Amino acid sequence: MLTQPLLNMLAGLEKVFAELDIDFYIVGAVARDIQFSLKDENIRARATEDVDIAVMVSDQAQYTTIKNALITSGEFTAHETEAIKLYYQNAIEIDLLPFGDIENEQREIKLTDPMFILNMPGFSEVFPYAEAIQLSEELNIRVCTLEGIILLKLIANNDRPSRTKDITDIEHIIANYFDISDADIYSDHFEVMDYYDTKDREYIPLVCARVIGRKIGQLLQESPELHERIAKILTGRPTTLWNAMLDGLNDN
Repeated sequence: MLTQPLLNMLAGLEKVFAELDIDFYIVGAVARDIQFSLKDENIRARATEDVDIAVMVSDQAQYTTIKNALITSGEFTAHETEAIKLYYQNAIEIDLLPFGDIENEQREIKLTDPMFILNMPGFSEVFPYAEAIQLSEELNIRVCTLEGIILLKLIANNDRPSRTKDITDIEHIIANYFDISDADIYSDHFEVMDYYDTKDREYIPLVCARVIGRKIGQLLQESPELHERIAKILTGRPTTLWNAMLDGLNDN
């Protein structure tokens, strides 16, 4: 599933987080690779993959305590200029993404020394649905769902439209979603398979996009403002798959 260096890094993180009673989950490309590998064990995360870790913190003081504890462990070093980055054994780059009470009313996080501002909408909404996955005999860690990954990528691309890779990544997940989630689609969303023409060459992706939209809607049940924002994002890209996701979002 994961390379040994990545497993070692996650074990080092988990040890420190457990000592500090910190909740966290894996996001980004590594989360996607883990979710894909649950169905196909031949899929492995790339050895050089940067790792995004979302950590629930109350304020900057707690965030600083976490970073200092990781550095004191001897396995992690601070990035020269970026406040959220760490290195594991000078080989793996980690983005330590804070969310939770540390966010202001605009869903921003402002760190000082050095000054760093992050927009973090979606991370708190995704966290309760992150799945605990057994990555090794000793390591059980929460991982962002595929629907959560798509939600965060929709927001990231909306914040920075130049990040076209987000769109490519979303479409890649949709294209592979049925192979991973077919049992769930058959058991909980079977009626969606009647919504589209089976002769349409995009039939399966349309079904998947509709189900993904539904699940994003579930993530956002308690966040009407973010729900409205995602609806506007999907409306602004009127492709068949985006429309199907929008329909799923509104099914809820």
